Amino acid sequence: MRCACAAAVVVVDVIGLFHPGVLDALDVRVWVDVELDTATAQGKARDIRLGRDHERLWDEVWVPKEGDFTARFQPREAADVVFTPPGG
Repeated sequence: MRCACAAAVVVVDVIGLFHPGVLDALDVRVWVDVELDTATAQGKARDIRLGRDHERLWDEVWVPKEGDFTARFQPREAADVVFTPPGG
């Protein structure tokens, strides 16, 4: 994906960007501290609201990959800021 726009601040929301190979390219790394079960439930609920049927994708692809990435690369520890949402 390419952006042809100019901006003073660009916010990118993807855990995979906490990969060690790209950490130096990020000025500020913010980790939103939410349990995987909670994030999964919120993502599934969002997809249902949008009329998307991604239940299997969540269960068979996203959750296992998210767990593996977190175990291998410890993205929370690479964060400059850790944010825990209220009730999180």
